[in-house]
Amino acid sequence: MGDRAVIQFMETPADETPVNLYMHWGGHSRYEALAGALEKARPRWTDPSYATRICISQIIGTGWNEETGFGISAGDLNYVSPDYDDIPCVVWSTRQVYINKTNSVEVIDFEKFIELCDFSELHSWASVR
Repeated sequence: MGDRAVIQFMETPADETPVNLYMHWGGHSRYEALAGALEKARPRWTDPSYATRICISQIIGTGWNEETGFGISAGDLNYVSPDYDDIPCVVWSTRQVYINKTNSVEVIDFEKFIELCDFSELHSWASVR
């Protein structure tokens, strides 16, 4: 059992192959982790490869030396089953986070996402299956 979540990163909304960060633990705090990572990556928001690396590094933290806990992949999510029905997707070209739910997509600008990360408004987007 875990607290599984996925966070995606794309250069543009039209990308067909996102970079996926799979988190086996900490899914309940995925928004806070992502908001903190986005803040750390702020100087590189216009450089998707560096900004993605910074975000992933910030979220994984000291877990880089562990055999389990995180996975990184590109494209399809068929192999993973997150515990949440929403997947945040960072889109660098628009500086927005898309919250992909089963039947809808919410879009929020980076600045607002970072601002809301500590408030219940943002947490209400996350619903456990």
